[in-house]
Amino acid sequence: MFDAALTVTLESGESFTARPNAGTILAMEQYYGSKIESGLAAIQTMRLEYLCWLAWECRRKSGETVPPFEKFWPQVENIEVDDNSKTPLAVEEPPTP
Repeated sequence: MFDAALTVTLESGESFTARPNAGTILAMEQYYGSKIESGLAAIQTMRLEYLCWLAWECRRKSGETVPPFEKFWPQVENIEVDDNSKTPLAVEEPPTP
């Protein structure tokens, strides 16, 4: 799907990394009633509200206690999309003659 992480900094100075997976993206599509294009480009051009929701949902799914989304997003100071897609999934070997 994509290989990206969201680095979230809260107003308190706390920061954490959220790694959305296919299930998190699907949950967001269902929550917002909209289809999200796949791939990193979709994440990079996504509405800020969606990025906040993804970070919140990832944190909630990790088992941490989080406030309701309406109270979480005002605490977000910054969100960065870290592109890890430059890491190859596999190293291709040239065919042997």
